Amino acid sequence: MTDILTLAANLRALTDAALEELLNERRVAPAARAQDFFDLAELLLDPSNIRGALQRLDRPTLSVLAAATAEPLGSAELADRLSSFGAPGVDVDDVDRRAAVAANRALLTRLDGGYATIDAVDAVLATWPTTGVPIAVQLASAPAPALPPAASDESAALTDLSAAEHAFQTTLASAELLTELLATPARELGKGGPALPERKRLAMAMHVNSATIDAYLDLTVRAGLVSHAPGLWLTSPAGEDWLVLQAAERWRVLAAAWLDALPQQVRTVLSGRTRSTWGSALHDYAQWLYPAGGDWIRGQVARVTDQATMLGITSGPTPNTQVPSTAGRILLETDAATAATAMAAHFPAHVSKVYLQHDLTVIAPGPLEPELDLRLRSFADLEGRAQAFSYRLSAESVNRALSAGETAAGMLDFLSSLSLTGIPQPVDYLISQAASRFGVIRVGAIRDGHPDAASSDSKSYVRSDDSAMLGLLDVDQALNSLGLRRSASNRLVSRFDFEVVFWAISDARYPVAAETASGELISLRRRRVAPPVDSPPPLPDHGTLISRLRQVEADTSGSTDLAWITRQLDAAIRAKQTVTVTVEVPRSGPIDFTLEPTGVSGGRLRGRDKKADIERTLPLSSIIALK
Repeated sequence: MTDILTLAANLRALTDAALEELLNERRVAPAARAQDFFDLAELLLDPSNIRGALQRLDRPTLSVLAAATAEPLGSAELADRLSSFGAPGVDVDDVDRRAAVAANRALLTRLDGGYATIDAVDAVLATWPTTGVPIAVQLASAPAPALPPAASDESAALTDLSAAEHAFQTTLASAELLTELLATPARELGKGGPALPERKRLAMAMHVNSATIDAYLDLTVRAGLVSHAPGLWLTSPAGEDWLVLQAAERWRVLAAAWLDALPQQVRTVLSGRTRSTWGSALHDYAQWLYPAGGDWIRGQVARVTDQATMLGITSGPTPNTQVPSTAGRILLETDAATAATAMAAHFPAHVSKVYLQHDLTVIAPGPLEPELDLRLRSFADLEGRAQAFSYRLSAESVNRALSAGETAAGMLDFLSSLSLTGIPQPVDYLISQAASRFGVIRVGAIRDGHPDAASSDSKSYVRSDDSAMLGLLDVDQALNSLGLRRSASNRLVSRFDFEVVFWAISDARYPVAAETASGELISLRRRRVAPPVDSPPPLPDHGTLISRLRQVEADTSGSTDLAWITRQLDAAIRAKQTVTVTVEVPRSGPIDFTLEPTGVSGGRLRGRDKKADIERTLPLSSIIALK
């Protein structure tokens, strides 16, 4: 019996739901080139695909797989073999469950007498001693690495304080990331990851090392706060809502996303390590539990543990001494909401008052309430965050707010409601002066039919009654890319859209306003949010592939159908395998021939009869079974 023939028949007998589960477990792409069940069987028996499947099996399941033989063995017999290998406390029901898992992933063959090995899988297992992976006896008998001692109450208290500091800084940095992406989405390189200028820009805004940007993007994308569109990262609508949450609730969202994204294999590793040191001890345990995992399990554990440190789920002075915090342990053992309550106890309290300084800085003695922070940052730039939070007012930041529809009175009233020191005269002067100069330069779109549009490819105009100001724009090297050209004494035109021109002039620190064709001021806000999209399915959908396979099945209905038998013979010829052919002989009944097929043509099978040592030619129409 050949692997391909047996597996193809088994795949053919599966329900669509079971087949979908198998394809997902074996990481078969929905676009796989499998025209029928034989092609799919060949794909699943490819050594690289088998190695990938074995990577994700834990040690007890691999032990059962290694204990199986070419002759079918029942669960009790497999349990006896495991016991003979030195496995302690073997449970027959557990062995049966794990054998079923292997069979459901097409790594064992399920027969009436139990479970049997597949030659292609055995061939991969035979290479393990040369790659350092344990053999059957070692899989069954080697004990798990000992657990490191649990942390003392005193060290646990210090761990919680350090963890809370990391967690709070991560929520702040994530908020800065979302705020920055709202203003300007980050471009993605063709090879993946943000471009270097984008990485530096984000790192500066977030006050973090640029090497950590990928981890923050990964975490916020998993939390649904950032949308990863083709070539871009943008803040999502859920991210906008997240920005107005309290720090503890922000952390809950991030921690829940981290927990939900844990691969089942890593979750299994962590479940036994909620009260002991992680670091190298965790990696050793992961390697023991998933001995074929190799770089895959190491990479998964490294990503998860790095983000756990960022979120304060673990803390410690070095990577090898990371210990779960109280909130981290609760997260792993219960849920994110309960963990957030424990973490919030160590977060700094939000404040609702600030100190306005004569040097145009705004000092908050702690993190501002999120809604107050968002409003203040609409016309002031965050300069630093430590024990106190520092914001700075400038003509540029005030102009930005005026462009978005703010008024001088609105800004001063808001500052007055926040300030413990009143409104210093320089602050009042800055805002009032900026408001009085706002709109000296106007930018708008050129209407169809306007002479400027008819005479050139111009799409926007810049006008000002201040000829000196317009002259500065005309010669400003920073604006050369706009290609500004004179169309009148008080008017310049550009081939770019008016929003592009507006933001370029605004970035060059000119008092610019946007207007309609009738001269009415309009608000522009540098705020780009990802459009709402349906959540992608958690797993690939193989519906089209399964439908194609079923269509072939319908064309070759019945296990003895001529086309099905022909396809089985083709597979056996390619694999150079021996088959047993049952032929209906007139007046003699069914007769079995053991052949090595050499060709199928003209409605006949040619093959070498090993027993009789002769070449036989059999009509395909007389073949009633093949195995």
